[in-house]
Parts: sequence; C-alpha cells; structure tokens
Amino acid sequence: MTFIIVISTLGFTAVIFFLRNGLYRLDSASGEENNLSFSVVVAARNEERNIEKCLQTIFTQNLSDDRYEVIVINDRSQDTTPEILCNLQKRFQNLKVITITETPAGISPKKYAVSKGIETAVNEIIVFTDADCVVQPEWLSTIGRYFKPDTGLVQGITSYEYIDGMNKLFFGLQAIDFLSHGVIAAAAIGCGLPINSNANNLAFRKSAFEEIGGYGADNKVVLGDDDHLLQRVWKSKRWKVRFMADNRANVETAPTPTVGAVFEQRRRWGSVTVHYRPSQVLLLSAVFLFYLTIAFTAVASFFDASYLSVTISLLFVKLAGELVLLIPGTRIFGKKNLRIFIPPASLIQLPMVLAAVLLGVFCRFEWKGQKLARTMRK
Repeated sequence: MTFIIVISTLGFTAVIFFLRNGLYRLDSASGEENNLSFSVVVAARNEERNIEKCLQTIFTQNLSDDRYEVIVINDRSQDTTPEILCNLQKRFQNLKVITITETPAGISPKKYAVSKGIETAVNEIIVFTDADCVVQPEWLSTIGRYFKPDTGLVQGITSYEYIDGMNKLFFGLQAIDFLSHGVIAAAAIGCGLPINSNANNLAFRKSAFEEIGGYGADNKVVLGDDDHLLQRVWKSKRWKVRFMADNRANVETAPTPTVGAVFEQRRRWGSVTVHYRPSQVLLLSAVFLFYLTIAFTAVASFFDASYLSVTISLLFVKLAGELVLLIPGTRIFGKKNLRIFIPPASLIQLPMVLAAVLLGVFCRFEWKGQKLARTMRK
C-alpha cells in the first residue's frame, strides 16, 4: 500500500508541474489583425431562452458584415427556437439557418449538426460557440490575431456568467471547477499535449477540418466534438494548435442551475475520456489513480485509524497541487476573484470526479432531453 501511495503521489505531482510549465509557454497573438473572414457555427436544440441573446452579441462584432457569417443549426428543436430564428433572419442579413429533422443512425447528433454547418460555411475560419453563450465585440478580431499561417486550431477562454439570484457559494464552486478545465486545456496545449477543449470558444481552419477527414471514426462518439477535433488536428502534425489567453475574446456561458445537473454534466465530460489518445489517457490516469488512492485511504481509516493522517496528507498534496496550477491560471484568465473557492472546491471535486468518470464511462447519461450511451448504435 505504501508503494501505491508514493507512486500515485509522485505521478500527480509530476502532472501538476508538467502542466504548470505549459501555462508559461502559451503563444501570444500576432501584432496585426489578419483580415480573415469567419463563419460562426452555432448548434441549437430547444434554445428558445438563449438563442436571441447569443446571436445579438455575435452581431455586435467590430468587423464589417462582409467579414463574417453566422450559421445556426436548428437541431430537431421542439420549442419556439425555429420561430425565433425566422424572425432574427429578417433582422440580420448574414444569418443562415439549417434545420435538421432527423439524425442518421450511428452518428453523434451534435457532430452531425455542426458538420452540416461546416459544409455550408463559405469562409476559411470556422468558429464554434454554443447557443447559451454571449461573446464580446472584439471576439472575432482577436481570434484572427492568433491565426498564423501554420495555425490549424485556436482554443479560447470560456467562463461562467453570474446569474442574479443564484447562491454565490454554489456559483463560485462551479465557476472555479469549470475554470480549472480551461486552465488544464491551456496548459496542455502549452506543453504540446492537447487534452481537452471547449466548443463554446473554438476556431479552426475549414481546410484543416477537411484534411483530417472531419470527425472520422469519432463520429459515433456521442459527445466530445470539441475534444476530438482538437486532438485530430494536433495528431495530423501539419497544423499547430494554439490557446488564446486573451480576455477580449472571453466567452461567457450560463452556470448549471442545480447540483444534480452539475453532476450529470460532469458524467458527460467523463464519458469522453476513454476515447482519448494513449498519451493523454496516461496523463489523466495518473491524476485519477491519485484520487482513487485518497478515496481508498479514507475508507481504510474507518478500520485503521493510522490511515487518517495519510488521507489528510494526500488531501493537502491535492490542494497544494491545484494551487500551484490555478494561481497562475486565474491570473492568466483574469479570474483572481475565484481563488477563494479553490480549497472547498478541492474537497468537493474529489468524490464528484471519481463518481462522474466511472458512471460516465459505464452508464448512460442525459443530454438535451435524450438518454444516451457513450457511442451511437446503428
């Protein structure tokens, strides 16, 4: 048991310092805006509460209308989303709407929807965001400054927008946990080993997407359209992946309203991890093994009190490691105000991650009103 504790602790520590090093190796933007044109792709399913606000912020870009188009895929919506989009088309000339009534068997609904949007796009730079997000006026122009000739994909910052009336502790715990995923994404890209991504704020070349064969075999995996695209572009070796650590292009999205919904979201995220490349699985497995070790010693302490001090020590190592990574991460992301939530979130995150990953991998989960497994079946 002592050997496992030592090995898992060393593995976790090595991952933390590996990622921290990546945060300080992120590329900066080029000095000039590259005069690129953009196709913004938004997949919307039953988004009557959000889609108008989202599109209004997209259409406030500090670019002329001929520099960008917006493509919304109405993915089998059963609410008033179609009617709202029809009205918005009358206001915004560069808004296109694609309606999907049925998804082919054996293909991820989300990947099918966004692939239709990419096919329709007329511009080279494809930009993803979600229907429940809001963007800033300099969003697209800032993205353009990160596309150098060898850039295939750019990942940006996404953070939670505070909702009036939400419990501030609940919001803060969610916000720092959500931000930690973005910090890890940035750090891993800086290290040259991209792991996770976020389609709320993601841009890539249409030519790169076509060169890698789109989503390829990953089409059958229900979720992970962002992660799989990131990793396929990176694996091609032809294109570079960059992280856009620039708050002028920060995208905000709504936090999850309930504890149950937060757990369901984490289950969905956990379901994607088994489809990562071996090097990424190895990195994440080192962290997961450390978490399992903490849980095991905590259970063992009920039978042998000597394990209690071991559990406390391991929890301290976990918190210290997260501070080492998140202190610079919150500075880079402009979210220093969330640092106060790191200690309590560290405790809550442990059982949530263990349960979410295991249930996400082995059980079905809810997404957009659908009960789904990890992969689609024909």
